[in-house]
Amino acid sequence: MRVQLTNKQLITANRLLEELKEFVNKGYGTVKQVLILRNNMMPNTIIIKYDKVFVMGGEYEYEYPIATIDQDGKLEFINDKFKDVFQRSAFISECIPLDIEDPMQYQLID
Repeated sequence: MRVQLTNKQLITANRLLEELKEFVNKGYGTVKQVLILRNNMMPNTIIIKYDKVFVMGGEYEYEYPIATIDQDGKLEFINDKFKDVFQRSAFISECIPLDIEDPMQYQLID
């Protein structure tokens, strides 16, 4: 069965992706390894993971955010939900790639 997504989820996901593009285009830093995922333990939730590098106070800063988008389009960053890097890595390893630009990979519901 295909994952079920709502229009609100897709709007929020596309808004986040546009904000990341704008961050790069304005020269604030770089964004790499953008992955759109799903996890069977979190049905009907979009997960977006990316690597972000920027300079703050003359020093390079690195962030590795993981965000979830629920069916109401609510965006939540869940990095603080993991006890350590091993728990975070285990979660990501259980995720499955999702191409939101391919409507055959999901069922749109409202």
